[in-house]
Amino acid sequence: MAYAYLEREIHEKLEIYVKKYNQQYTKCLIRGIEIPLNGRPEELVRQIFLHFLIKESTLLPDKITIKVETNNHDIEIYKKQKNETFKPHQNPLIIVEVKREDVKLQNYFAQIERYLTNSGCNIGILYNYHEIVTLTKNFNKFEIYYLKKLIEIQELILQVNSTNDENLFAFQNAQNGNIESFLYLIHKYGEYTNHRIIFKLKHHSSAIEGNLFYIKKDKIYYKICGQYHKKYQSFDFQDFEKLISILY
Repeated sequence: MAYAYLEREIHEKLEIYVKKYNQQYTKCLIRGIEIPLNGRPEELVRQIFLHFLIKESTLLPDKITIKVETNNHDIEIYKKQKNETFKPHQNPLIIVEVKREDVKLQNYFAQIERYLTNSGCNIGILYNYHEIVTLTKNFNKFEIYYLKKLIEIQELILQVNSTNDENLFAFQNAQNGNIESFLYLIHKYGEYTNHRIIFKLKHHSSAIEGNLFYIKKDKIYYKICGQYHKKYQSFDFQDFEKLISILY
């Protein structure tokens, strides 16, 4: 009887179509790839979960971004980056692992705990259509909760998504010329080549795109993006005019 509920929900909520040899298919709501209804039970559970996030909840498109099969995770949920000039690397808000209906989620606690630790993420969800288990990381310990309905996941996401973004606040201050905020941001995002930081100096007509920043006394040293074989450039704190963008 339990399996019948999932099959009924699949046909009620997902777009099903028939191809050669009378095989039924649906399409992933995120990736758009074809999924055969027979032989992919875990994938169908994932599509029901995605359907809730996209079609039934009020989260999208304003609150979150969803990635599927990224970093070996079934589903990753990210805070939506609304500022087009501030898009640094971010860790997922939540990692979701979906399982077939007949598996015991308790057997996968260690797996989701490992994923959370390696990804710098604090909330994980295990879902097999019949059970919803959340694992929350607090001070390197995991607290386990059982949810009754998918709507409770929406409340969880809204709660974690509503936390103030101190980095965005610092970015806005640096855009207005605050040198302390700029120093904080280049320390956080500018020490390597994975971010492009564009800024403006006083008495310079054009903006500068740099990375590999470091600070020594009252000077900021950096390299022009793509010109790593050349010497470091530098400027005094007092020459900083404003930050323009930080992009991953």
